[in-house]
Amino acid sequence: MKNSFRFLFIAILGLMLANNAAFADTNAKSLYSSGEAKFKAKDYSGAITDFTKALDLNPKYAEAFLNRGFAKRSAGDIEGAKVDFKSSIEVDPTPKDAAAYYHRAQAKSALGDNQGALSDYKRAAAHGDTKAQAWLKDNGHKQ
Repeated sequence: MKNSFRFLFIAILGLMLANNAAFADTNAKSLYSSGEAKFKAKDYSGAITDFTKALDLNPKYAEAFLNRGFAKRSAGDIEGAKVDFKSSIEVDPTPKDAAAYYHRAQAKSALGDNQGALSDYKRAAAHGDTKAQAWLKDNGHKQ
């Protein structure tokens, strides 16, 4: 009987945790969408806040890091943008569109890290980013 109660307690606890994780993921997506809308409306501070809240709920949300980086860059925080692009890459090192590598390259370039920028442009190009490929070609670099 004692084992039955223990099993029941563990089962209920497991269901509660699973529901909480699903709820957090849904809320993270909702906050992400709100951040996108605020970014499009040029409310960069509001977008940063929403992307940050989404990341608090889901620290592995690569797109939220990427878009928070865009918002930070648009707000003039190039260093903060570079950090977010790096975090996006750490969470998803093989992004489909290589946007994080490309935009981190731009941030590094703006901060004077030309070698680091070149390395990221090459990584973005290797992942198929056409803007990075064009940048390399226009600046006399091979992929």
